[in-house]
Amino acid sequence: MRWWLGKDDEWNFADIIEYIKEFDTVYVGCDSKYYSSSTRFATAIAVHHKPCVTYWYTKEKDPTMTKEIAHRVWAEVEKAIEVACRIREKLPLINIEVHCDINSDEKFPSSKLNQSAFGYVTGCGFVYRNKPNSWCATGCADTHTR
Repeated sequence: MRWWLGKDDEWNFADIIEYIKEFDTVYVGCDSKYYSSSTRFATAIAVHHKPCVTYWYTKEKDPTMTKEIAHRVWAEVEKAIEVACRIREKLPLINIEVHCDINSDEKFPSSKLNQSAFGYVTGCGFVYRNKPNSWCATGCADTHTR
């Protein structure tokens, strides 16, 4: 998996781990956008230096993903958990927040997944954040789905 810290700055996962190991908390989020030929997923790893954020991202296309929001959002949660688990494997004492592009407002379709995602993320031992507090997914990752 290739990670980027800007358009032309490629990093490998080991170098990201080396960089983030000095931080108390790491943030992981994923977002997606459906296109007619495929769905583009972007996953981000972020650290917060007050007042700035540094983040790395990876992108992938899935030509088989359905347009259905529930399937796409759940795939986002799974991708974020996968990366969070990889980080915890290397840095078992670091706090990890998993940011999910799930709305807390019941007017939106993604809200139906809120309780399931909360259970999954916290059951895996991570802190769960959803909209409006899921900036790593809705800001960092979202930028790279286009």
